Amino acid sequence: MTTSRGRIAIEESRRQQEFGPQSQRGGAPQGQLDVLEFNSHAKSCFERFAAKEKELCGEWAVFYHAYSFAALIYELHAAVGSLLFQFDAAQASLPRLLMDGFGDIPDAPTLIRKYKHEYAHTTRDHHPDYRKVCISAMCSLVALGPEVSPPVFFVAGYSCDDLSFRKVLEHLLVSCYVPLDKIQHLANEIILLSERYSLDVSQYGGAKCKSEKPGHMLQIFIRRDLLDQFAYASEPYGKPHQERQPVSRWLGEDMKTHWGQARIVAHPKIFMQPDCVRMYVESADPFFHQNRSKFQSELTTLLETILSEPSLLEHATTGINGGTLPIWWSAEDTEAAMPRRGLRDYLFCQRRPCTS
Repeated sequence: MTTSRGRIAIEESRRQQEFGPQSQRGGAPQGQLDVLEFNSHAKSCFERFAAKEKELCGEWAVFYHAYSFAALIYELHAAVGSLLFQFDAAQASLPRLLMDGFGDIPDAPTLIRKYKHEYAHTTRDHHPDYRKVCISAMCSLVALGPEVSPPVFFVAGYSCDDLSFRKVLEHLLVSCYVPLDKIQHLANEIILLSERYSLDVSQYGGAKCKSEKPGHMLQIFIRRDLLDQFAYASEPYGKPHQERQPVSRWLGEDMKTHWGQARIVAHPKIFMQPDCVRMYVESADPFFHQNRSKFQSELTTLLETILSEPSLLEHATTGINGGTLPIWWSAEDTEAAMPRRGLRDYLFCQRRPCTS
């Protein structure tokens, strides 16, 4: 028997489906896609994005996150997430993995408050605490800006140039409690593996991708009832855009979304729950795109020897959880006593935190 709340949800989903794909709402001009006409691979990638929008527009709002040199970090996040928490790394990369930072900034309302009181007066969205938890995004495949247009930036990608990616890579391995005497060697092995699969690692001391097309695009669907908890409409540099707030209203009507940025609190607890967030990735380099699943398989194998050892599983969990073991952990909770399929349920013992 359908409850009153269930009927309302069904009616809202039907209303959203009638509005259609987010990138086409409000009669938004589609001419921005013309830049893909001479790149058949990129055009196919965007056609898949568009098909997913149409399929999921009833219950989900969509965001587009462009990146380039961060790809290796995101792929490594996904591989560790797959090993420890049953994250579907074959489906998408994972923008954040470490819990450090999310204790102070667990959601978008908290981030907005901290931005107004702290970050707005310093480095804005380049503040290290902001970067730990948040990613930038556009809300349409045909977005014109400001600053980023998905069709234009897909091939080249989008990247910050004020950090050392090699240090970020090594810090991630340290945070996962990889033995210190293995950090350098493992980082080098990961970079060599990336080169073989044409993933651009030129910012890590490795080679550029052969195609010279280092861009990637992450399509992020967030369940509509969670939008205001984990996203907000923004101007460049992360300043909240009041006219488009709350973001759920802006993305929930038949309105154009081809102008305006957004910021997303990419909480791993939420991003690894497919009933809260669904993601799909497309890459501009055709070879890496076609072979990404093989790359993930080899990357996972490379990590598995270290992270699957029971004695190091606890250490890895400690690092990912921000330096302390979760309160549910006990000495008996080793991999032998805790089947792989249940690891995510154990780590995220407060199931469905996104609904609280």
